[in-house]
Amino acid sequence: MTDKLFLTTINGEKSNQTPIWIMRQAGRHLKEYRAIRKIQKDFISFCLNPEQASTVSLQPITRYNLDAAIIFSDILLVPWAMDLNVKFKTGIGPLLDPVDTPDMIDANCLHNLTRKLAPVGEAIKITKLSLPAETALIGFAGAPWTLITYIAEGGSSRDFTRARLWAWQNAKELDSLLEILIDATISFLSLQATAGAECLMLFDSWASAVPAAHRNWLITKPTNTIIQGVRKNGHKQPIIGFPKGFGDGVIHYAEESGVDAVGLDHGIDPGWAGKNLPKNLPVQGNLDPLSLISAGKEMFRDIDYILESFHNRPHVFNLGHGITPPTPIENVQMMIDYIRNG
Repeated sequence: MTDKLFLTTINGEKSNQTPIWIMRQAGRHLKEYRAIRKIQKDFISFCLNPEQASTVSLQPITRYNLDAAIIFSDILLVPWAMDLNVKFKTGIGPLLDPVDTPDMIDANCLHNLTRKLAPVGEAIKITKLSLPAETALIGFAGAPWTLITYIAEGGSSRDFTRARLWAWQNAKELDSLLEILIDATISFLSLQATAGAECLMLFDSWASAVPAAHRNWLITKPTNTIIQGVRKNGHKQPIIGFPKGFGDGVIHYAEESGVDAVGLDHGIDPGWAGKNLPKNLPVQGNLDPLSLISAGKEMFRDIDYILESFHNRPHVFNLGHGITPPTPIENVQMMIDYIRNG
């Protein structure tokens, strides 16, 4: 069996070579992705087409020879499967049917969720057949709080007023919704693990919106419950948690959430994180995606700082968030070559 550098690193083994993958690597910065996206009916059906999802999942591996692929999917597939009428509108982003209070959603929405999301499992199976032997495959889901922000706001938001008000004014009802979303996320991650995903990732993309007083309730404890649920289902794959914008809360999260590795956004100082995170905990991150637009000496300086900060612990190189559509392909290759060749 071929050793997979990404997996050995995420499992806690420090290597002489730093593995690399890039969030949103299968996306709009690639012309080959844009060519396929242009002919799709809509984004949801694109994600749920196993052959097409597999094709675009493989594109960045073919182009960059990265150490891990991530299945092409979306964090809002779970709300879609809960019949919340998720759709994506060009120039606006995701839109959902309005939900006035958390108790408007009940556990009946989980019926047939696994069946509706089964195409993601099929995409994983197809993708694994074509991946190089040394390349790992990641499955993922959105964390409950991040899903709550979209459900409460009916889409994206700047200040998440409705979601935060739910936490202050509808705590009991929000607890019930949390339980529903936790169950849904356990099911979705378990589906992907059963299909063959070798690592799982939990994206809490809007963790930054949670007041410090609510961090444990809305972020850390749900993550821990999800991990316990996935383990109870018999899945042993390592799980990466990514509480974007969590600041100093990432320390408690790393200690108490049960994640096997923590993803760091570009707002966290790697030097501080290296000194304060639990010893030997694998980390992933955390170059500012916008540094790739020009890829000047400042980008190389920051790459050096990240690598030095994590030289004494297992580290997967990644960006602090998803790669942006205007990023030149040659700059991505430049970054990869610099990390691999020094």
